[in-house]
Amino acid sequence: MKGAAAIGALVVAAHVAGFAALAARTGGDELVVDHGRVPESLAARTEVSRDGIGLVRTRWTVRYRGGFVREVGATELTGPLQDPAQHPCSGRVIVGQRLLDQLAGTMAHEIDAELRGESIFAVGDYQRLDGLSVRWARLEAHADDSKLVGDAPHGYVRAIATVIFERVSVPLVVTLVPEIKANAMHFRIAARAELAFDNRVEQWLSDKLGGNKLATRLARRQIDDVLITTLAPPPPFELGDGQTLRFTYCDQPPELAEGAWAALPFAVAFERLGRAPQILPPKLGSGPRVTPRADTALAIDLDVDALNAVLFELWRTGYLDRRLAEVGLDRRFNGDPIVTEYLSIRMSPLRLALPPVVTATASGLRLAAEARVAIADGAETTTGDLYGTVAFGFASSTDAPRLVGVDLGALELTCERGSALVPCYSDLVAALRDRGDEFHGALTSAFADLLGDIFVGRLANDQLPAELFVRSVTPMVTSSTLRLELDATISTP
Repeated sequence: MKGAAAIGALVVAAHVAGFAALAARTGGDELVVDHGRVPESLAARTEVSRDGIGLVRTRWTVRYRGGFVREVGATELTGPLQDPAQHPCSGRVIVGQRLLDQLAGTMAHEIDAELRGESIFAVGDYQRLDGLSVRWARLEAHADDSKLVGDAPHGYVRAIATVIFERVSVPLVVTLVPEIKANAMHFRIAARAELAFDNRVEQWLSDKLGGNKLATRLARRQIDDVLITTLAPPPPFELGDGQTLRFTYCDQPPELAEGAWAALPFAVAFERLGRAPQILPPKLGSGPRVTPRADTALAIDLDVDALNAVLFELWRTGYLDRRLAEVGLDRRFNGDPIVTEYLSIRMSPLRLALPPVVTATASGLRLAAEARVAIADGAETTTGDLYGTVAFGFASSTDAPRLVGVDLGALELTCERGSALVPCYSDLVAALRDRGDEFHGALTSAFADLLGDIFVGRLANDQLPAELFVRSVTPMVTSSTLRLELDATISTP
């Protein structure tokens, strides 16, 4: 193994020495890019290319005789950019009927506890609650609810049950129309409970008692809060050092599909970077929304704007740099036996110079990032600009492409010499790029850990009558949107 490493080091040295000798014999000039300009002698031979969206990479490439290639690259963040004051709707929470069916069990338990020991004149003692069901509904499927619901263009929640008292059974219908006011979710509640008696005196007493008041009271105290537990933006994620990643309501209404699912749009909250307020996440727009699967319990859609807002905030707060430090790429490089035995260079921890940017590809998602690193060689230290991409690969399943791995894509290093950019250590970078398969498992695991840190766990408030617990997260891509399918369950504390 050491012999192979020594041969590799000699090959690198031979490449460097060979290029230097060739340049000297042919009078070739070194590639230097200063404020976008190259030496006049190389201008006609220099190929300039640009690629990427949001985080755009410009490359200057010169090819020399003998097959030698030297390249310099520079990265810039391009617009249009998102406005932190706008809170664009770039994500949505999807609650499937499957989870609503679980909610019905929790609601039944809470309503039964509420009514235990209740005794109403002319009705008698409360006995039990039968047949509670809770359903996502639309008026076109329930014409009889029109007078009760009023205006509900985006759908509503329909709960029905029968409350059994000692001398009468009370059919109960509760409707809850979601509304967002002052950046908070509320439900406009209407209820109907029929207390029908043959005796006119008892009926008069029943009307005075107000079965509808009973129904509304139950709805407001037991159903409203439970629904708000689930149909809300994701909870804040603590980043450490008193910093928080927050999701908030936006100005789009919820969308409900009869007996199937409800989706609440939300926004990612982010702030400007104090020392560079002009740097903001790119605004790339969202693709068409894909209908959730029939068996969805709980899911979160994040389009590329949401992902880039999240990455920007994680970058702005230093969270990503801290995670990079934990991974310790510099320590792994500096401690590699090949490096310690055959190379004199050492690298510092990486620090992201710009927020990473996600874009959609034909096969999934692509993340591009630009980092700065100090490269020490004896007493000399050079600042390097390290550019890399990561591809999130998805394999097709019956309904949506599921994540199969995260792989290293481009890896480029350019060094700074005053205000100019020059090639450096290209053979070493190429050797690292060729070892990309070794990064597959580590990158895939790191991505899964990040999703778990943010979304797995208990997502409820101690004041509410039910708690939502997420056991795992399954990422997939649907029409350029990252969908996180959450294995979630509802239970009573």
